Order: sequence, then C-alpha cells, then structure tokens
Amino acid sequence: MELFRIGLIPITWQDLIDISLLTITLFFILRWFYRSNLLSVALLMLFLILLQKVAGFIGLSATSFVLGNILFWLGIFLAVLLAPELRRWVYGLRPLGGLRLLRKDVFTEEKAENIAEEIVEALQLLSKNGLGALIVIEGQDDLSAFIQTGDSIQMPVEARMFLTIFEKKSPLHDGACIIRGDKIIAARCTLPLSDRLNLPQTYGQRHRAALGISEQSDALTLVVSEETGMLSIAYRGELKKAPIIEIRKRIVQFYLS
Repeated sequence: MELFRIGLIPITWQDLIDISLLTITLFFILRWFYRSNLLSVALLMLFLILLQKVAGFIGLSATSFVLGNILFWLGIFLAVLLAPELRRWVYGLRPLGGLRLLRKDVFTEEKAENIAEEIVEALQLLSKNGLGALIVIEGQDDLSAFIQTGDSIQMPVEARMFLTIFEKKSPLHDGACIIRGDKIIAARCTLPLSDRLNLPQTYGQRHRAALGISEQSDALTLVVSEETGMLSIAYRGELKKAPIIEIRKRIVQFYLS
C-alpha cells in the first residue's frame, strides 16, 4: 500500500522497513569497524563498491573489472586484519553455551562469598610479596582442553594454596591455575595469547593470556602483575585494572550468575 510519494516515486510500508533495516545494519557494521580502528578502510570499500556499480552501469567495463579486483584483494587484506575480532565475535555467539548450566554447581551466596574471600586474600598476599599470578575461574564454557595442558592437582580454593602454587621456586608457578567450582583442579596450564595489537606495553605474557582465554570463553580471569603488583580482571574480551573490592564483588556475582 502506497503511503506517500517522493516526486514520482511511490513509498510503501515495505520500502520503509527495507530502508530502516538497511540503515540499522550499516550503522552497526560501521560502528564495529570504528571500534576496530578501521572505519576509513570500510568507507573506502563502500566508495569503491559504489564506483564499480556506476562504472558498470555506464559501460566502463575495464574500470569496473579493475575496481572489482581491488575490492577482492582489499577484502582479503581486511579479513586478515580482522581475524582476531571475527574470532572473538564467533566465540561470543555460543548459542548452546547455556546448556552447560546443567553441569554447573549451584552456589549459595554464603559459599560464593567464602570462595571470593579466599581468592581475594590470595591476590593481596601475592601482590604484597611480589609474586605474579594468573587465576582462571571456569564459567559455563568447558575449559578441559586448557586444563589438560597443565598438571591436575585437585586442591580446595584456599589462599595458602595459591601462595604455594605461585611461589617462584614452585614447579607449578609458570602458567595459569584453573578453578572449577570450589576446587583448584589444575596448575601450570597454557592459555591462548591474545593477538591484539593495541594493548599497553606494560601488559606482559600473563595479561595477554588472561585476555586470550576471556576472548575464547566466558571464564573470569584474574592477574597479579609480578612487576607492579597491580591487579587486573579479564572477562568477555575485556581486560582492566581493578581494585580489590570490585574484584571480590565480581567473583561473587560470577558464582551466583
């Protein structure tokens, strides 16, 4: 049904829906490119696509052919640049991840707070003693593939256990320890490193590993910097420094979610 006309062109409900969906899609695509610092490349590709269409429409076949090849190779170049972002996006979908709730332990608020207290105490002692640490708390996504890269230990979540693990003379200190429920189930685990290029130079191997596992799972990861003693928290592809109060709150929320 015609709603109105723009000149001689009739506008229907279908046209409005079509234009709205296209506008929303382009907005989110351009915003994604902007956040990836590649907005100028995206705009260049849009310009070349329009130019190719115009060239083909008016019969400039050679120009259209050359522009098509430029767009092809530019697309490959862009795919290489965006590979980490695309991987994070795919991992973020996880439509069946919620099914893992069937195997997840149920924690009372008291139990979650007790676990958080032990972890927070460990973080403070590790920082105070100049010990670096990487602690991963498993969420709904199964971390068995990473657990198998380390040593199975099956220890309770207690502050003294973390101090034992990350003591510099300990054979388990190099790598990450992984918590499942209320147990430290593995130490000296190898995690995937993030390949982001825009990380601060102050971030070392532990920070890249924390960010890497947070990009590929819903785990909550805690980092103690050996050099500065600063505490950081990584979750869902974001890594930031955090005060101990915020870390304690996040741990409790993580267990109760």
